[in-house]
Amino acid sequence: MAVTSALIGSSPGQTFAAKLRTASLRALRTLLQGLASAFPSAGAGTVVLSTGYWQTFGYACLAALITAVVSFLHNAASILPEDPTQTGSQSG
Repeated sequence: MAVTSALIGSSPGQTFAAKLRTASLRALRTLLQGLASAFPSAGAGTVVLSTGYWQTFGYACLAALITAVVSFLHNAASILPEDPTQTGSQSG
C-alpha cells in the first residue's frame, strides 16, 4: 500500500486548507520546472512544428501550465490517500 500511496497520494495536511496551500506551492514548483524546460524544448519544437521559436516556446509554456494545474489537482485531492513520502509545509 505504501508504494500505491506514494504513486497516487495527495499532499499531506490535516485540513483541506492545509492541503490547498501545499498543493499550490507544489504546483508552482512544477510550473517553474516546466517553464525552465520550455527554453531548450522550444528550440527542438521549431524544427518539428515548423514555427518560430517564440511561438513554440508559448506552446511549451502552455504545456507547463497544464502540467502544473494537473499537479495541483492531484496534490489537493482529498479522495486520494496521503503520500507517506511527503511532509507537510513548515511554518516559520
